[in-house]
Amino acid sequence: MESACDTAERLRAPVEAAADEAERLHRLPDPLVAELLGAGVFRQLIPRSLGGLGVELPDFVRSLQTYAQADASTAWCISQGAVIATTSLWLPEASARAIWSDPVSAVANGPPRDCRAVPEEGGYRVTGHWGFSSGSAHANWMHGALRRSTDDVWMGVYFPKSAAIFEDNWQVAGLKGTGSHEFRVQDLPVSEEWLCDFRHPPLDDGRLYRIPAALIFAVSFGSVALGVARAGMNAALSLAEGKVPGYSSTTVRDDPDMQKMVGEAEMRWRAARAFLHETVDRVWEELDSGSAIEPAQRIDLRMAGTNAINDAAIALDLAYKVAGSSAIYRSNPLQRRFQDMHVITQHVQGRPSHYGVVGRYFLGHPFTPGPMI
Repeated sequence: MESACDTAERLRAPVEAAADEAERLHRLPDPLVAELLGAGVFRQLIPRSLGGLGVELPDFVRSLQTYAQADASTAWCISQGAVIATTSLWLPEASARAIWSDPVSAVANGPPRDCRAVPEEGGYRVTGHWGFSSGSAHANWMHGALRRSTDDVWMGVYFPKSAAIFEDNWQVAGLKGTGSHEFRVQDLPVSEEWLCDFRHPPLDDGRLYRIPAALIFAVSFGSVALGVARAGMNAALSLAEGKVPGYSSTTVRDDPDMQKMVGEAEMRWRAARAFLHETVDRVWEELDSGSAIEPAQRIDLRMAGTNAINDAAIALDLAYKVAGSSAIYRSNPLQRRFQDMHVITQHVQGRPSHYGVVGRYFLGHPFTPGPMI
C-alpha cells in the first residue's frame, strides 16, 4: 500500500498546478478534488475496518508538509477534512459505515456559534450557525458541534451538505482556496443515528482516537505552516542568487545582513520541524501500549504544534525581508505564501495564550483539560 508521504509526492505536481485556479475560485478545482478523493486523502485517518486508509499520525503529519509546499489551501483542506472526519467514529457503526462506504465522501465542519439540539421523538431538532468551514465546497457531509438543550452536554451532529445554507463570505488575504464559508441550519430534524456522543468510546480503539482532535489539528496545522514557510524560503533563496537591491553594489547572496536573516530563518525552521516530528513520533510510540493520553503528552503536542506555526511564520517573515520589494508582487510565489502564513497564524491553534497554558503546567499548576488541550 502506498504511504501517505508517497501519495503526497505523487500528487504534489497536480496540487501545485491547480493552485492559481483554487485561488481564483476560492475553492479547490473539481479535477483536483477528484484526484484527492481517488487517493483517499480525506479518509486517511479513518480505520481500514470502516473504509478508511488507517494512516498513522506521524506519516500523516509529514505528508502535509509536502502538500503545503505545493499549495497551502490544498494542504489545509486535506488536514481539516481528514481530522474532522475522525468524529464519525463516535456515530453508531451503521452510520459511520454508510458515510465511508461512499468513495466520494468528505466531511467539513466549523466552530459553533449558538448551536442547539432540542430533543423530540426519534431524535433532535437542530438549529445552528458554524463558521470557517474549510473544504465545504467539496464535502458531502457536514459535522457540527452543538449543545443539547436539556443539559448543555456537547454533542456532534452529522447531516448532508444539501441540508445547510451557506454564506459566501470568504473574502480574505490568504488561504483563499479553502473556501472557508459559514453555514447554518434551522429546525433541522436529525435522528439519533446521526448524533455523536463523545462521552462514549469510539468505534475503534486505535491510539489516534485517544488524542484530542484539537491536538491532532495542532500538529497537523503546524506541519502545514512548515511547508508554507519552506516554499517561501526556497523562493527567497532562488531570488537571492542574482538580485542586486537598489542603491547597493552587492547581491543579496553576498550581503552580510541578508546572510544573517537567511541563517536565522533556516535554524528556526529546522528546529521547529525537528521538535514537531520528534514529539509526534514519541507520543505515538508511547500510546502504543493502549494507555490513555497523559497530561504531559497533551502539553508536548500543544507545544510542538503552536511552536511550529509561530516559528514557521518568523522564518517566512525573514525570507520575505530578504526578498525586499520583489516579494510584494502577486507574480512572486513568496507573496502568496506570506499571505497564507498570516492567515494560519490567526487560527486558534497558533494563539499566544497557549504558551501560558504550557507555562502554568511547568510551574506546577494542576493540569485542567480544555477544548484546546
